[in-house]
Amino acid sequence: MKFENTSVSNFEGALRGMRNPLASWKKSDSYYGITDLDDLKDYEVAKSYLKKMEVSEDTDEYDEKQDTIAAWLRNEGLLRNFEDYEYLDCAFIGANDMDLAMRLCAAGPEHRKFLRQIQVSVDITAPLYW
Repeated sequence: MKFENTSVSNFEGALRGMRNPLASWKKSDSYYGITDLDDLKDYEVAKSYLKKMEVSEDTDEYDEKQDTIAAWLRNEGLLRNFEDYEYLDCAFIGANDMDLAMRLCAAGPEHRKFLRQIQVSVDITAPLYW
């Protein structure tokens, strides 16, 4: 079985929508965007996140966190890889949004309905008997 052309979309809308009931959009700490395949450290999302977290660019902490975010984007934050154009569509889900999402998922089906807004598309190549 082979999975190709995987695409995940609308993370931004789903995470914004999960904050609607309590109007807590100000607490959101996730960022979304596009980056160059070769230089994830210069990814605009990583810079925006570190700026919001008030980490100064002149410190060792900034470089460490930037490396951590770049590694995360490379391994887990990839939504879509446009190989022909050498860029990636990425999402960095912040700690506040992840915490709320986990609590809503644990609370039951009526509370995790924000997950229905995330679309996943994939081409599956499998034998006919599958």
